[in-house]
Amino acid sequence: MSNARPGGGLRLQHRLTLIGLLPVAFFGAVVTLVSVYAFQQISLNLVLQRNAALAQVAAVGVANDLHAYVRPLQTVASALTQHVGAPDRQEQILREWAPFLDSLEGGVALLDERGVAIATTPGHEQRKGLDYSFRSYFQTTQATGHPVFSAVLAEKPSGQDAVVISTPISNDDRFAGMLIGVLFLAHHPWSNNLEPLRTPQGGRTYLVDTAGNVISHPDAARIGDTIKEDATLWQLAAEAQPASLLYDSPSSGERLVVSYAPLPDVGWGLIMEEPWRAILAPTVPYQWAVGGLLTLGVTLSMVLLVLSVSRAIRPLTDLIQEAIQVSTGAIFHPLRALGPPEVRMLIGVFNRMVIRLAEQQATLRRYAIQVLESQEEERKRISRELHDETVQDLVGLVQRIQLCRGAMQRDPAAARQRLNEVQSLAEGALADVRRMSNDLRPFILEDLGLSAALHAVSEESAAQMPAARVHCEIVGDERRLSPELELTVFRVVQEALTNVRKHAPAATQVNVTLYFEEWGILVTVEDNGPGFQPPDIQALARHGHLGLAGMYERASLFDGELSITSAPGEGTTITLHLPSPREREG
Repeated sequence: MSNARPGGGLRLQHRLTLIGLLPVAFFGAVVTLVSVYAFQQISLNLVLQRNAALAQVAAVGVANDLHAYVRPLQTVASALTQHVGAPDRQEQILREWAPFLDSLEGGVALLDERGVAIATTPGHEQRKGLDYSFRSYFQTTQATGHPVFSAVLAEKPSGQDAVVISTPISNDDRFAGMLIGVLFLAHHPWSNNLEPLRTPQGGRTYLVDTAGNVISHPDAARIGDTIKEDATLWQLAAEAQPASLLYDSPSSGERLVVSYAPLPDVGWGLIMEEPWRAILAPTVPYQWAVGGLLTLGVTLSMVLLVLSVSRAIRPLTDLIQEAIQVSTGAIFHPLRALGPPEVRMLIGVFNRMVIRLAEQQATLRRYAIQVLESQEEERKRISRELHDETVQDLVGLVQRIQLCRGAMQRDPAAARQRLNEVQSLAEGALADVRRMSNDLRPFILEDLGLSAALHAVSEESAAQMPAARVHCEIVGDERRLSPELELTVFRVVQEALTNVRKHAPAATQVNVTLYFEEWGILVTVEDNGPGFQPPDIQALARHGHLGLAGMYERASLFDGELSITSAPGEGTTITLHLPSPREREG
């Protein structure tokens, strides 16, 4: 502890305090932003619901006003029905009823069943004789037998923008013409239901027809315009369903709350627009109040956090400094457990962890030394086998070749005998070299795959244990694995079979099973030998069990698990779980 730099603990304390405060500050900022956003969303939802309801109420009121124009037309049409076929009398009746129809400032005309005007109210005689059969309202009224409100059209013959209300005349359920009333867009005093919807925040309400033409607007210059250029508004009108939403106007760039409601039994639509900024303005003080309260709460939390960190920081500082020294290779000195209970628990865990880590490092060093010694022993074994078997076979091969050379002329039969011996020696040397090569690297694993390699090593073990029945089984859909994974499985099975041969020679049944699963592979090696008490993993290398230790190490390299189930008199089962690469990445 004396090696700590002066002021290092103070700087560390400041850093840790800052690290502790940053999440709180970040969380406070996030909570504040989320609260403000939630406040705005709640306000928006309330405004959307309110405007949608207002628009529907206003649409019903406007529709009722418009239907007030239909009732006089229907009354007059009923009077005209009694005189179908007498145009002079019908014209007289229409003139008599003209004061009753003066709310239709564009005048009223009587059309016959062909769509030709045969009578008009006074002052609009210029329509008489004109053909209106091409108008869609004429065709719709004729087909349905119901009153129709037209879209905006150029009135004939004046050419002014107008809308037409048509009412059918029938005689014995037969279409006998219609009455049409004209309302000029520029001159008609539209429904007073729109006036209360003008808000101080700059809201506006207007009517559009089925084609998107503006029928009525607070700005007289907008009357007769079309909303088709505004995709959002046109979509609302085309769907003809009550709706309310927030959108950015492409014409003004202003964010608006827009609501749409269809006029019942009219076909037109009512649109309400209000600036979102103006609607939100009254709520700004409340947003500041909420933000201020949240900021105050976060500040108090940060103060309490600083006090708590100051109490816990000293033992943590000592812990970190000791950890830094241990990481550089210095001798570990167990720390005293000071501070809050959690910190004391952390220090205790750290002490135990470092002590255990030291034991593991010592175990690994012993394991590494034994591995090196094992490698040297393996080299010596291979060297002895080459010297005692392969080299001797090659020496005998050379000698017999020399003898064969001398006997070729004088004793051909002896030469043939020598050649047969040469062949036997060459085959034996070749078999020895193949066996040593296969021990070093099984080529069948690379050429034919894991399943074939396990069958081969099982057959080899069966040949070395005549009293035991060695059975190898593959379960599931076979597939090739990565070379490293296949080699790991092969070496684990090879080592397990070697242990059975060395330590359980009395075993009469050995089963090797490879399961191909979706998550990876499972391998089991079972024998009915005498069994044993499995040692602790950490004690394997210390007691020289390099085979078992190597099996554990191979499994851990691929995030796998190796388990040994055994007991005296109950046989042994070695189980290997290896996840597939996708499972390990997940």
